Amino acid sequence: MMAWPAVRRLVLWREYPSAFQMILLGLLLAMAVVGWDLRTPEGIPPKLYAKTNMVSLFVWGLWWPSIVGATVLLGRVWCSVCPLEWVSTRAETLRGRLGLPGARLPRRLAAGWAALTLYILLQWLVPAIAIHRVPHYTSVYLLLVLSLAFACGLAYRDRAFCRGFCPVAPLLNAYGRGGMLAVRPKDGAPGAPGVEACRSLLNPSRLNSSRHCLMCAECLKADPERAMEWRLRPPFPAEDARESRATGPLTIFVVIVSGFIVSQLCTLWKPAEHLFEIPPERLAGALGLSGATGWFRGAWMLIVVPLLLWIPLGLLARIRTGWSLGESWRRLALPMAMVAAAGHLAKGVEKMTSWAGFTPYAWVEPSGIATSTAMHAKTLAQPAAWMSAPAVAATALALIALGAAAAIREARRADAGAARHLVAPILLLSALHAFIAAGSGGWIP
Repeated sequence: MMAWPAVRRLVLWREYPSAFQMILLGLLLAMAVVGWDLRTPEGIPPKLYAKTNMVSLFVWGLWWPSIVGATVLLGRVWCSVCPLEWVSTRAETLRGRLGLPGARLPRRLAAGWAALTLYILLQWLVPAIAIHRVPHYTSVYLLLVLSLAFACGLAYRDRAFCRGFCPVAPLLNAYGRGGMLAVRPKDGAPGAPGVEACRSLLNPSRLNSSRHCLMCAECLKADPERAMEWRLRPPFPAEDARESRATGPLTIFVVIVSGFIVSQLCTLWKPAEHLFEIPPERLAGALGLSGATGWFRGAWMLIVVPLLLWIPLGLLARIRTGWSLGESWRRLALPMAMVAAAGHLAKGVEKMTSWAGFTPYAWVEPSGIATSTAMHAKTLAQPAAWMSAPAVAATALALIALGAAAAIREARRADAGAARHLVAPILLLSALHAFIAAGSGGWIP
């Protein structure tokens, strides 16, 4: 891609990517201001209000599915323009000017445990308090994550927020490894910059994986020999390095996100959604804690369902290999990330196509109060989804099939000998996703 003059000028431009980061920071702050103190009006369905309010619509209905899709297709391209990285970097600069020392990020934090914890908390808040449907909660979240990025820059050095605290990092790490955009050294070209050119503490001259690279272009700018390039390549190229065993945080992320994705796919099919909701609702009622049903849903979705899925899958691999359950999970995690990404994309397609039509209404009335009231009273028609349920289901099935194929191929490239023991678990989880998707299209009686 660096051979294209427009791309080369953009990447080597002095203000890239900070100019884009500042624009996105302004949009993020605008969302926080617009959503502040806005809650679902009494008598209005929360999901309807979320679609008509600019903050919930743009952040959770449009931006989040777009990030998932962009990460799967292009890798960690969002990181290259993320405003939180800009805030953290400016805080590091301020700390240096004040003469304050910056600590190294502790090893456990650099491994991703804090980021994983924050990701789990964010997902738990979805069923617990409907953070994705209440604009005020989204505003609070945006301001908190901005404050965290700034605080990390003051306390630590070397992009500590991105490497250890970003709540989206576990997803970007897991889903973005096979993206079609990547920063790599040119084959056979000498003089590529070393670790001194990367504030993420990577070595550009030996870069052979996209799991941690933020595609910030710093190494490209510090490369007078033009030995580095921003490469457009096929997805999951064979030359990328692979790991046969995932790290602990990445394994737990894939296990937990599997339960979340099953819950999201169930929302596409009412019978499945009803069955999924029964256990936490009944348990909360039996304990006399009906007011806390959302928190029970979170535990069901992020703890119980993942264990119900992964214990049998892990045991299936263990029976054939003698691995421990933990070893089986670590061997399964990276291929299963492709299965999870496919399910996530399937839900994202449905959400994007059913929410996007509300954009003109949110633009005219950002609060969404009058619009949602009129739509609920049926004096204003709700915009139709861009795709029918059967079309969404067919798209979901195609994505799930591609995800299963990519997972099996990745398992074989990482460890051909072990891969044959992982195929059955991969196909079983993919079949569950496909069953739910088929039901959502009306193809299961």
